[in-house]
Amino acid sequence: MIKNLLLLVSLMLLSAEAFSEPYWFTSRIESVYPLANGDFVLIFSEDDPYCTASGDYHYVSLGVNGITAEGLKNIYSAALTAAAAGKKVTINADMIDGSSCYINRLLAYF
Repeated sequence: MIKNLLLLVSLMLLSAEAFSEPYWFTSRIESVYPLANGDFVLIFSEDDPYCTASGDYHYVSLGVNGITAEGLKNIYSAALTAAAAGKKVTINADMIDGSSCYINRLLAYF
């Protein structure tokens, strides 16, 4: 009986981490860090309470979390514009692999 209960609890914990929920976060962009493969990283001026495993790095990567080539370019452009203007953005992100947060939407406020 106890063995079955421990197995059930273990499975619940594993499934909760494997299927994390997307979340929204608002902050100003501190840095935009382009990567050699065309992906980029956003670093925010405030700490994201939902994305603790990857430090301050929030990734936008082609093919991850629904990002297309066109979407990658659009988010990059909006992020640079908002950062240059010192405006806040709201992102939608998800912790995909348990250690990195991947953005798939960005709303810039002007």
